[in-house]
Amino acid sequence: MKKHRWLVMAAVFALLVVLVYIQFRTLRSFQWSTLTQAFDSIRWMQLVLATALIYGAYITRAFRWSVFLRPTKPATPAQMVPAQFIGFTSVAILGRLGEFVRPYLVARRQQVSFTSQLAIYTVERVFDLLAAAGIITVTLTLSNSVQVLPHHEEFRRAGYLGIALALLLALIAVVIRFFGPKFADIVGRILGMVSNKAGLAVREKVLAFSHGLDAIAGWTELLLVLFYSFLTWGLIALGYVVVVHAFRVPELASIPAGQTILLMAASMFGSFAQLPAIGGGSQVAIIYVLTEMLRVGPEAATACALTLYLITFLTVIPAGLAFAQVEHVSLRNVAKASEVEEEKLEEAGSGGNPQPEIASLP
Repeated sequence: MKKHRWLVMAAVFALLVVLVYIQFRTLRSFQWSTLTQAFDSIRWMQLVLATALIYGAYITRAFRWSVFLRPTKPATPAQMVPAQFIGFTSVAILGRLGEFVRPYLVARRQQVSFTSQLAIYTVERVFDLLAAAGIITVTLTLSNSVQVLPHHEEFRRAGYLGIALALLLALIAVVIRFFGPKFADIVGRILGMVSNKAGLAVREKVLAFSHGLDAIAGWTELLLVLFYSFLTWGLIALGYVVVVHAFRVPELASIPAGQTILLMAASMFGSFAQLPAIGGGSQVAIIYVLTEMLRVGPEAATACALTLYLITFLTVIPAGLAFAQVEHVSLRNVAKASEVEEEKLEEAGSGGNPQPEIASLP
């Protein structure tokens, strides 16, 4: 699994190198004084508002996770809040090493299996994808401001494709919800014809997703999960709009809200190739969209991209560190412990004997 992750990362970084070359081929003409002026033009109270919106998204995630826990061990949203902030802080500081901190902390706090929370984490990511893709798709399809951009027909087709993929994903989720084990066996056998190891791995992933869907007890819970998912990404999208319009620079302040959603889509793509704390992929992708599609100058685009990264990815760190202090959690130790638990599950899914347990917090 780690080898596959590195291959994907290498491919994404290769693409980002191309984007960096395209973006900074005119680096000699980059005006650092213009960059400074762009930062000086920021309305700081709007950045405070954007930070509040992003914090609100972490809180709605806590509400959603509490819905997932209803069938097993009910918890209040307030009990889920620390894990959200600590988990995303771990990702911001440690990168992929902190990816499984949230399910690990929830499992430890609620005294449930790490396996069950990892399944919920898998389902949560699918709902995130559905909500984010839904918002981006509707914007690409219906926004008049996007229609005036170059290649708007490609955007429209991408929107239709996004709707089709979202509906297909929803259909697959329904099938897995009611026929999970049978569906997992069928997929495993088909892929097993090519690679037995791949067939087993995918079968385990489908079963994990099926177990996660079991956390949705009924239609009420499903509607709540969908509501919190779209609310979460609605707050994030609004945060992007507020940050972009926090700049008094005309070329940024005049960007319509619909076009701002393109920046969120670019950031999501670029986030697959991030360095811990520093980032990289997200900023480059945003700069590319701003300069090549929205015709913003490289200086203003750079200022905007750095500010968006700060607000949407890094502002969680102070709150996360505060919660970690209160909860007596060492970020690095708990990240390593969660990674060990996930590796045990991978070994068990490949036919090994290790049985995952809930490790004690450091």
